[in-house]
Amino acid sequence: MNEHEIIDALRSSSFFSELPDEQLHMLAEVAKQVEYPGNTVIFQEHEPANEVFLVLSGKVALVICLTGKGCRQIMEVGDGELLGWSPLLHKHRLTDTARTLTPVKALTFDSSQLLKLCEENPSFGYEFMRRTAMVLSDRLYGVRCQLVDVYGTNLPEVVLESD
Repeated sequence: MNEHEIIDALRSSSFFSELPDEQLHMLAEVAKQVEYPGNTVIFQEHEPANEVFLVLSGKVALVICLTGKGCRQIMEVGDGELLGWSPLLHKHRLTDTARTLTPVKALTFDSSQLLKLCEENPSFGYEFMRRTAMVLSDRLYGVRCQLVDVYGTNLPEVVLESD
């Protein structure tokens, strides 16, 4: 994938859509295309966190494993979505395992290069981190909904009264 194709892929992704061309060019310079067949582990929980991924096509399961409980898929990530955000928050270990459900094409970014771009270009850095925060917010909401599905009958019912 050449730089022009990477820029087009970034532009068409939901995560990077509507960024100025100058910022897309900066990102393209530090991006590399990767491909994974189906049922392949991209990274594992607790491994060092060094890369951030943008899924271009395909589906990835996010899985957590707990001693005595086994492994469970907590979420699915697809086209245009960010994957492996831990190093953006200076977390040194990954918080889940990413396993492909289908063949996946993605862009990978070295986290130190990406953070350097954010620091050297504050307007880009702000927008990138704002979008990352939205991803985290959406994922947290998804997990909260799962908690209600699993534990809903054991949670105290709340009646909201209107004024």
